[in-house]
Amino acid sequence: MADLSSDYCGLTLANPFIASASPLTAELTSVKQLQQKGAAAVILPSLFEESVARSGSVLNEYADKIKSYKDALDIPVIASLNGITEGGWLEHAACLEQAGCDAIELNIYYIAASVKESSDQIERRYIDLVYKLRAQIGVPISVKLTHQFSSVAHLVKRLEDTGVNGAVLFNRFYLPDIDVESMTVMPSLQLSNSNEALLRIRWIGLLRDQVALSLSATGGMHTIDDALKALLVGADSIQLCSVLFEKGIDEIGHLRDRLEQWLEDNDHPGVAAIKGLMSYGRVADPSAFERANYLQVLEENS
Repeated sequence: MADLSSDYCGLTLANPFIASASPLTAELTSVKQLQQKGAAAVILPSLFEESVARSGSVLNEYADKIKSYKDALDIPVIASLNGITEGGWLEHAACLEQAGCDAIELNIYYIAASVKESSDQIERRYIDLVYKLRAQIGVPISVKLTHQFSSVAHLVKRLEDTGVNGAVLFNRFYLPDIDVESMTVMPSLQLSNSNEALLRIRWIGLLRDQVALSLSATGGMHTIDDALKALLVGADSIQLCSVLFEKGIDEIGHLRDRLEQWLEDNDHPGVAAIKGLMSYGRVADPSAFERANYLQVLEENS
């Protein structure tokens, strides 16, 4: 049997598949089902600082949920923190660590919409926050990033230098829609699809040989091919969400089984043996990750 285990942020996972933050990880009943079907770890829905500000009991309830999950599960429980002020991040993260979470994912969901704010100012906010958080928190920390930075690679390296254990690529911003009848801005929820996986695959491939921290692929991971591509370019874990809503919780087990079968069919001893085999630094033509790929596509379709 192939060894499906994978190291992610200092945690040893039974396989690379993680149930990412969603309503499916909000209740103990469904989380137990996720574990039973093969999830190697679960990420709780985000704790929002605004929610805690409205009601202090929210933080206590979130901490209690972590404790109940830890008592009931045999897989790592990862908390997700979404804050807006430095004080909120630090205080709430300490509470989550005390509750017993195995790691904390920082979901920095921030839209850089002001013309007065430079890219350097935005990146510095991330770095300063994580630096102070790392000094106070002992559990592994990962940062969930958007691709909308002027230099993703530089930011990930700076985060690594602060002591961050992992980077999650990439956050999916839900886009507002316009109701032309009522003339109002409406929230819009759209599930991902496999086309979105290619952006994650490209950047993980570019980063894998430049940083040592863990890399997790999230967004567009729907098929075994999506997962294999992410692993081959160097991902340490695959976060699943939309596919579990579309196909059901059983799909996480199906993906795990297909991964094991592919490894055995291709004579690979385990996941560790294929990680990064097709990263930027190891493929025959690294330029395929960069500009040359764009030119080739244009020429082949002209």
